[in-house]
Amino acid sequence: MFQVLDTATLLRLLDAPAEAVLHTIETGAWSGCVWPGNAEWDLHEACAQVRSLTVHYVTVRHPAAELPRYEALAQVLASQACPRGPHGHLDGEPLVQQALLWLWVLAGGPSPPENPDSETSIPLPGGDPVAFTAASLALLDALLFAGETVAEQVASDFLRRQGDDLAQRALELLAMLTREETAQAVAAGVTCASCGAGDLDLWYNGQTWGETLCEMCYEARVKAGQARVQDA
Repeated sequence: MFQVLDTATLLRLLDAPAEAVLHTIETGAWSGCVWPGNAEWDLHEACAQVRSLTVHYVTVRHPAAELPRYEALAQVLASQACPRGPHGHLDGEPLVQQALLWLWVLAGGPSPPENPDSETSIPLPGGDPVAFTAASLALLDALLFAGETVAEQVASDFLRRQGDDLAQRALELLAMLTREETAQAVAAGVTCASCGAGDLDLWYNGQTWGETLCEMCYEARVKAGQARVQDA
């Protein structure tokens, strides 16, 4: 596992008023979370702070999403900010592993450092850890809450703006990843989670429901105000 995100940038991007974070934690009954201004806030490592702020961030942005998606983003971001390494924050859940894979691709496929305690930074597309961290947050948000098509566009837009060799490598990895996942879905036979229609040639991955839908069921959710129209 690798750490490629800038912790200070994560804390800045996720920052929110203390009262709002506290409200989210209490309303969602999130255990092990703290909030800015709490007497214990500065006693916690950055990974614990990032986890709490992430829980609030996704709750506000995606209030109807499934809790495992909140948890997946919180795990991945907290793992990136942990001074003791990422592994203590991660489990083997498919959503977590998928998010890590996409982050690895965006970074151009880095190898874990030979010395886990080394402070040598991993080269990143564009060479700017602040910009890369912001793009990574946007990518993971898109992947977990809007679907792979939107995530691919977010990643591609960022990488094409960088224009260096590592960004080009990341674009090639992205193309390989999306081709493979599409091929796997087609080979497995895509089924609508709502009506059960199988072997779909056209399907939608929902932002708020986390399921694969046929065109008819997707349009029904759009009419019901439970989905937004996806760009062609």
